[in-house]
Amino acid sequence: MADCPLVSVIIPTYNRPDFLKKTVQSIAEQTYKNIEIIIVSNGFNKNNEKVAQGFNDSRIIYVDQENSGGPAAPRNHGGRISKGKYVTFCDDDDLWMPNKIEKQIKALEENLEYGLCYSKMLRFDGQKEWANPLEEGPASLQSLLYINTVPISSVFMRKSLIDAFGGFSESPKVGSSEDYEFLLRHAAETNFYFLDEYLIKYWCGDNRVTQNSPSVAYIINYSRQIFWCYRMLWKSRKIRLHQLIGPAFSVLFSNLKILIYQLFTKLRPKN
Repeated sequence: MADCPLVSVIIPTYNRPDFLKKTVQSIAEQTYKNIEIIIVSNGFNKNNEKVAQGFNDSRIIYVDQENSGGPAAPRNHGGRISKGKYVTFCDDDDLWMPNKIEKQIKALEENLEYGLCYSKMLRFDGQKEWANPLEEGPASLQSLLYINTVPISSVFMRKSLIDAFGGFSESPKVGSSEDYEFLLRHAAETNFYFLDEYLIKYWCGDNRVTQNSPSVAYIINYSRQIFWCYRMLWKSRKIRLHQLIGPAFSVLFSNLKILIYQLFTKLRPKN
């Protein structure tokens, strides 16, 4: 690369300073150095601020905001104050491989027809690491309608895209599917570059916000959020209604299988 463009790293956080410290450490130690690390605390929290100050790194910017109840608003807050040519996101309990930014900026600088770059992820908890091949692979708007293979903590994109097509939806109807709606909207506008490497680690331990054993109410609410994401895409005229029939049935069938499994588990006699 002829120069080293500034990269803005946005970390939404809530009340997990121990996790946050490890996350920031993995970002501060990137082989690519021209970065700004924007930590947005979703709710005023002195412990989060102490973590940021403890690094004594001039590249770290720490801001507070009122608790919005989810990561969309703090991500958008970070985006508004970011100054980089590129923007990337990392949840406050995920980790990056040391060369993540270096590889992704090279991919986009050398392939101008792509606006967003992402990679595979390793899952981890306190004991082990593992991958899920079903959640890996190249993504397009059509494929994303069926399965999301783009981990949000791996997303690396041109800031100009966010300026043109917007950040994360803060609508309660989208709820916790704000990252999925964001990806669908941007997949309708640009090509996604897939790096077939494990460049992030996704925390799957007990403190993960996403539910590992979802309740019936959670599954129903999640389905409503996905359908609302589809509706927003259709209303924006980025896709035709008939193209959503297959994905909608796929969502219903997948969630029905989960519900049947849970029911079977509850009814199964205990030894």
